[in-house]
Amino acid sequence: MQEFLPYIELDANIEAFRAFCLQNCYRKELVHKGEHVVPPENDVCGFLHKGCLKVFFSTENGSERLMWFLEDGNLIPTGSGKSFCKRLVADVDSEILYITFDDIYQFVLQSKENFFTIVEQYQKRQLLCIQGQLKEIEESSSVKILKFLYQSAALYGKKTKNGILIENLPSRVDIASHIGVHRSNVTRYISNLEKDGIFEKVGKKLLVKDLDRLQELLEAELEKE
Repeated sequence: MQEFLPYIELDANIEAFRAFCLQNCYRKELVHKGEHVVPPENDVCGFLHKGCLKVFFSTENGSERLMWFLEDGNLIPTGSGKSFCKRLVADVDSEILYITFDDIYQFVLQSKENFFTIVEQYQKRQLLCIQGQLKEIEESSSVKILKFLYQSAALYGKKTKNGILIENLPSRVDIASHIGVHRSNVTRYISNLEKDGIFEKVGKKLLVKDLDRLQELLEAELEKE
């Protein structure tokens, strides 16, 4: 059942590239939480040195979908902002380093390991895009919501004596945008899980008190598909 969530995390092999960007960047940009980031032009690369960005893509009908959460240590998608990568928003205070594609080319030429570091950045994004398409076609709203919540707990939750604490669960709006369901469905499912004693709100965090029960609910919905 384990899949990739929309969090594109720090690549363990990216530190050499981070050092290269710090040395060769021609501009640094500080972006506060909630502010928009202009997608880099086609001959420029943005590297997220600190923070986290929400990446929204354009759909065929011109609307937008939340596709990824880019965490620090990642390249930022290029584009004019008019297609594909429609909008970038800082999820927390963030710092971006800008270098040219010529600089990236020089980095890649230094070693085979450097080449694979850059290629893996784009492979992760391609995989997440494909998974998003498959989910859109195959899964019901209930499966999408329950799977997202289960995976958030299983992959990103912090074990405590009272259950699994999800500290960085996206907002209801962001969850709905990413998995392609209405926000009211997300709110309804989470509320029902709270009433059933599976979830408990802890400030802005979410405590999963019974992960096994959550998995059972998900498996029951999958059997209906």
